[in-house]
Amino acid sequence: MGIFRTGNLSSRFLRVWQRNFTVYKKIWKIGFIPPILEPIFYIAAFGIGLSVMIKEFSYRGEPISYTAFIAPALIAVNIMNSAFFENTYNSFVRMYYQKTFAAMLTTPLSLPEVISGEILWGATKSVIGTLVMQTVLTCFGLINYPEGLILPFIALLGGLIFG
Repeated sequence: MGIFRTGNLSSRFLRVWQRNFTVYKKIWKIGFIPPILEPIFYIAAFGIGLSVMIKEFSYRGEPISYTAFIAPALIAVNIMNSAFFENTYNSFVRMYYQKTFAAMLTTPLSLPEVISGEILWGATKSVIGTLVMQTVLTCFGLINYPEGLILPFIALLGGLIFG
């Protein structure tokens, strides 16, 4: 693997991402549950429950249902929460309880490489969660295509920012 140097950062940060991906492949079924159930619960609670009171309103002269109105917010919250949770709580568990970071730092990895790998992993989890949620929302007819194909790229950018 070629190494590009910018200060104290090299391409070795990809090994941190690879480690997290290897662990995720073993527990992926549990990771899919929240992005599948979250939009279903929110659509049931807000889309069906509140839509009785709110019904439908007009946006740019077009009628839009309350359920279609909240669908983009569900995706935005998923993008933010996936990356933020992965880079706060899960990283804390790896650092404090599992001592994973201490083990990584005994290798040639530097601290900026470990941090960069963790942020990239948080962005990856954001993309995975968004793809699952996008599939669920598509089943409800709440995603327009081909515009919806840009969502994974938005999830990657948002995951990097919120990570």
